[in-house]
Amino acid sequence: MKAPRLTAAALLVTAAAGLTDCVDQPEPQCITSTEPFAVRLTELSRTESAPGACDDFGVASFDADPEVGVAPFYARDAKGQPDYERGSIAIQTAEVGNLVLTAESFDVENAATDGTRYSEGPFTGKAPDAGGYCYAPVLGATHVVLPELPAVDDDPDTDEDESFPGQPAVDIRLEWSKFRVYVTAASYGTQFDAELRDTRVTADGETCAIVYQATGLAPAVSCAAVDPESGDPLTDDQGNVTLDPSACEPEPDPNAGRPTGSGISPETRYVCDPVTAYCLLDGSSVPALK
Repeated sequence: MKAPRLTAAALLVTAAAGLTDCVDQPEPQCITSTEPFAVRLTELSRTESAPGACDDFGVASFDADPEVGVAPFYARDAKGQPDYERGSIAIQTAEVGNLVLTAESFDVENAATDGTRYSEGPFTGKAPDAGGYCYAPVLGATHVVLPELPAVDDDPDTDEDESFPGQPAVDIRLEWSKFRVYVTAASYGTQFDAELRDTRVTADGETCAIVYQATGLAPAVSCAAVDPESGDPLTDDQGNVTLDPSACEPEPDPNAGRPTGSGISPETRYVCDPVTAYCLLDGSSVPALK
């Protein structure tokens, strides 16, 4: 059986569905985009219990799938109405969401008892401050502990491909803090920055903890050039993904085969990142504006 794969946003919506109902909000409540964010991580520091404990972790591994889902939601008051004074957010990385989803497809549950598959925390206020910022300074921990899932061979007696490459055992703890989202009429919750502490336990019990500065832009848009017939990414002779920076442009260009824009705000300063092949914020903090 092939394990399903969803986007970061879809994974988070599924995971956070039990929290409360998500609703549309009028301005100027604190909010984030419900589209997935493309996130850039910049390493600030690392601590390892033994030399080499962090060798398999870091920015490079995150860049393989830099999407992060962020879901805003509001508690209900005694009358069952959304209480806009008590807004919160939930965050989940694509990596964690896919690991959990794959495990669940094999009837394996998250074994962690001191955290969940997403991080959740409240905004400090109802509306943006004078600078256009909304803050969620401390979020609960994401903690996922899953055993190794062995590889599965394809059954040659069926037409379906049941093969599965296997999944290594993981112990991942993500702690988001200093979350700040920019909310204005021109950039309605589509840019955030935050700090992320990512702690991993290796197969031999060693620990790696890396602290990152994170910046996110919604919607997450790939700027990888694709084959118009197959839809597969194009690569050069060295196997590097060919970039198409025009995919980031907010304005449509039908003559160039782009009937719609990217969805990125025209006020946003962005770059087509050559490492991730995603449209990322051009800068280390928000807002990144033209």
